[in-house]
Amino acid sequence: MSARQAATVRQALGALWAALRGRRLRWPRRVAITLIGGWAAFACAWWIAVRSGEFSRARLDRSAATSLSVVDANGATLRQEATSAGLRERWIGLDQISPYLVSATLASEDNEFHDHAGVDWTAMARAAWLNLRGGGAEFGGSTITMQLVRLLAGTKRSLSGKLAQMVLAGRLERMLGKPEILEQYLNRVYYGNGAWGAEQAARTYFDKHAADLSIGEAAMLAVIPRGPTFYDPLRERPRVMARRAHILRLMEDHGYLAAEDRALAERIPLELTRTRPPFRAPHFVELIKERLPPAFQRGAVVRTTLDSDLQQHLEVALGNHVRHLAARNVGEAAIVVLRNSDGAILALVGSKDYADHAFNGVTARLRPGSTLKPFVYGAAFEAGDTPATIAQDVVLAEDAHQAYTKDFRSHGFARYRESLAGSYNLSAVHTLQRVGVGTVLRKLRAAGLSTLDRPDAEYDWGLAIGNAETRLLDLTAAFSTFGRGGRPIAPRAIDLAQRPDGATWTEPTIVRDRIFSEEISYLVFDILNDRDARKPMFGDRVPLNLAFPIALKTGTTKAYTDLWAIGTTREYTVGVWAGNFDGSPTHHVMSTEGATPLVRAAYTAIAARYGAPTAPPRPETIVSAEICPVSGKRPGPSCEHHKRELFITGHVPEETCDWHQLVCGVPSVVYPDAVRAWTRFYGRPTPPVCGAPEATGPIAIASPVRGAHFVLEPHRPPEAQRPPLAALPALPDLRWTIDGEPADTWIPRPGTHRVVVARGQATDAIDIVYE
Repeated sequence: MSARQAATVRQALGALWAALRGRRLRWPRRVAITLIGGWAAFACAWWIAVRSGEFSRARLDRSAATSLSVVDANGATLRQEATSAGLRERWIGLDQISPYLVSATLASEDNEFHDHAGVDWTAMARAAWLNLRGGGAEFGGSTITMQLVRLLAGTKRSLSGKLAQMVLAGRLERMLGKPEILEQYLNRVYYGNGAWGAEQAARTYFDKHAADLSIGEAAMLAVIPRGPTFYDPLRERPRVMARRAHILRLMEDHGYLAAEDRALAERIPLELTRTRPPFRAPHFVELIKERLPPAFQRGAVVRTTLDSDLQQHLEVALGNHVRHLAARNVGEAAIVVLRNSDGAILALVGSKDYADHAFNGVTARLRPGSTLKPFVYGAAFEAGDTPATIAQDVVLAEDAHQAYTKDFRSHGFARYRESLAGSYNLSAVHTLQRVGVGTVLRKLRAAGLSTLDRPDAEYDWGLAIGNAETRLLDLTAAFSTFGRGGRPIAPRAIDLAQRPDGATWTEPTIVRDRIFSEEISYLVFDILNDRDARKPMFGDRVPLNLAFPIALKTGTTKAYTDLWAIGTTREYTVGVWAGNFDGSPTHHVMSTEGATPLVRAAYTAIAARYGAPTAPPRPETIVSAEICPVSGKRPGPSCEHHKRELFITGHVPEETCDWHQLVCGVPSVVYPDAVRAWTRFYGRPTPPVCGAPEATGPIAIASPVRGAHFVLEPHRPPEAQRPPLAALPALPDLRWTIDGEPADTWIPRPGTHRVVVARGQATDAIDIVYE
């Protein structure tokens, strides 16, 4: 007890003793002595109990009374997680709490707070007398310290619980100063409607910080802890306002307020706003929770890398895009934006509606389609090839056991630039065969694609066209390779996590080991940024005509189930996936329609917020040289057209074009044997024949190859899926039959079929398979 209280008790005891010294008061004297002795014994026991132990410091842990709070890069709250009690709290210092709330709380709950040592004996005696007179237990006489003890230790509402409170309150007063006790109390007391602590209460009822509370607002909050349900301001406003008026008068009586301030506070109307806890960027916040160390999962304030304005813009764009394609069975989409300088995730949308489907398309394992091809060609450049190297986009004899649709091999041949920019499938497969599956797998894993976790032997040439699984977040980060000069960046989401005790943690920036040289990375970027190189395959359909350079790669999986588009610049990388989470196919939607528009939307927003992105700098060791656009070799004397191509110094082709020749005195293109059948089937001019061949000479089927497999596509008429037929020599009087029927009227169907070509007495025959 305080010195003043002790002096008062001594004076009372002295007066009582003097009155009882008379002879006639011997019996009352004995009673009084007994009472005084009991009181002294109790006081001594309480003194010993207070000093014989310490209050548990673990119970004062701030993190246990603080929700995990996740904010964006500018401090705007994304989500405040519920504590283990299912409620939301936020710890703030006493200097961040309105002094009006402190005064109102003291006036209402414990006006002698600064004068007692944990227990206000006068208040206890008054409460006991009132309870005795009223025949109940309505009054408790608990100090703020005792109330804090009940919150921390969970003491029972009983006589034994009250005694324990008193002892623990004394111990707590020995451990903490008055300001610390007030801070603990105001951060832990329950203000109803799920709001624990002054800061959460101020946000819940007034949508402001506790430091900004007015006199009237503070007095209203001070009402609630007496009975959070009985004094619920959202349901029992008249009762609360009556109690608030009483507290305002107490504040004036105890010198906390001037009369005019009290009168003004009573006149100003209160506007309550039931504020819902923020729930923004839900998939991103879930990712934050996965990445936080266990020690920061409770009570920390986590400042993230997210740009909320960009996030909101992309959420709207994604929702509109999915609604636009809903009739074509595109039900979902996902998008992620990375800053290449440090891997910061600026935006992340995992689905069109988190409440409807919490599945996260950014972190799900999905098939990547053609988006891995840049790494295949990068490995080929590393092996010595150039953008002018010719890739054969035909079914080679060694590939005949594979199954293809008729259109799978419609390009014949193309330089690497057109093959990669146009995403030619067989070109990529044959390029992968050149460099090796193991080589490309090592590149992809080093770039961060941890989902390529099967043994190397379980991957085949299909890796070039998406026969694998990856996550959009990982693939987007890996694609930053081509905007960052060959060194990909790992995605990061947390700038700073800070616990109430001051401990901090920052997610590190991880620049992965170099995947490709700066020169190779630049060549891949330049090809994927080449609109002219895309046109032979896509025409002008790719909706990505922006005012700045961007390397774009799309990917569409078989049956149109997964639609991808990944773009990168020097500063930012954007990844998009669209499709359906249940794996159902879209209605023949290509990635150029299903995914690329969202890449455009993202870069448009980025340019508006941060300025137009740029291309990575061109290395000095990249040179340009003229080539023949058909053969990819240096132009020869018969080459009619020249084209400039980029090369790494020392890799400019030295061989002169031998495709353009004079045959029988006529300028002609003499194609390699591997693509000659394709050129004839598609009507490419053939060299003249110097002298007609004998009608009885040998003939050989050049296309299709023996044992070729074709896949019948159900959405196309069978007659449009007849095999391309070509023979050597290619003459106009060849007769073709399939299963004995004229080839031009034969209808493809599943099974093995006999293809026969005849000219005069010469014939050749092969078997092909349709599935």
